[in-house]
Amino acid sequence: MKFSVKEEDIIVKHECDTDPRYGCEPENRKISDYIIYGIVNIDKVKGPTSHQISYWVKQMLGLKKVGHGGTLDPHVTGMLTILPQNSTKIERIITSVNKEYIGIINFSKPVEKKKVERLFEYFTGEIYQKPPLEAAVSRRIRNRTVYFMKFLEIDDGRMNILFRVGCEAGTYIRVLCKDIGLMLGIDAVMAELRRTRSGIFDENSCVYLQDLKDAFEIWKETGDEKYLRNIIRPVEEVCDGVKKIWVKDSAVNAVCYGADLKIPGITKFEKGIKQNDDIAIMSLKNELVAIGKSLRTSEEIERMDKGEIVDIERVIMERDVYPRLW
Repeated sequence: MKFSVKEEDIIVKHECDTDPRYGCEPENRKISDYIIYGIVNIDKVKGPTSHQISYWVKQMLGLKKVGHGGTLDPHVTGMLTILPQNSTKIERIITSVNKEYIGIINFSKPVEKKKVERLFEYFTGEIYQKPPLEAAVSRRIRNRTVYFMKFLEIDDGRMNILFRVGCEAGTYIRVLCKDIGLMLGIDAVMAELRRTRSGIFDENSCVYLQDLKDAFEIWKETGDEKYLRNIIRPVEEVCDGVKKIWVKDSAVNAVCYGADLKIPGITKFEKGIKQNDDIAIMSLKNELVAIGKSLRTSEEIERMDKGEIVDIERVIMERDVYPRLW
């Protein structure tokens, strides 16, 4: 598997090879493992909740558990990242990535395009929101970042505006629309909303539930895996924008048994790591071993000879995929 990390952005601490007898490249996992260490982006339709879709996928694939990467309201459509079984362990990573939406604001009175465009600029940057009553979270004021808010189209009656917005995870677009109306002195509601991007994934990667079901049934009935492999993507792709540290084969199983990552276990790492950054710990075959928080910067890791460098939060890989060498 290839990541978007450039060779010049990787610092080699120790040159190491990987033993082909243990583990495998993510795309070459046997299909049963490929499913439980995968993700699938579902194009959610209006009606069901995110939890209902997760439950349907769980039943469909015969899994023990299924999670998702960020709740969509029942009437909101678009990208819902489904996390089968072992992939639920990276839920915090996928739910925290930036999101993009396209939607319609309905105003109670006709509005001027220029005024709305100015307000879109005003609400770009750091904003403060109180979650709506229907949200299942504490209704305390929180700050979120809107990266862009673009005017796309206005209808003939000047009461509906089509817009696109890119924002930090946890931004309430419904509240954003209402606040824009308050600034205009009129009522405004979010009439339509569709999620078009979540992190590195856009809506072109989405499939319908029926597509997933058909691909699964084809595999079960004929043994043909290619349709399922085209729909499900390795969980490692979620970490394409997360800083990475690659570890020696000899360190993989120690991490899987709960050991924090220390300097002797690493072989290479990305530049630009800061303290408390999310870190993806990778095998030399680019398998996701665990995720954690960095205790050191890249500069410190480069000059250190001993000591802990990552506080492990969640172990993704099963134990004993690699040999126990401690």
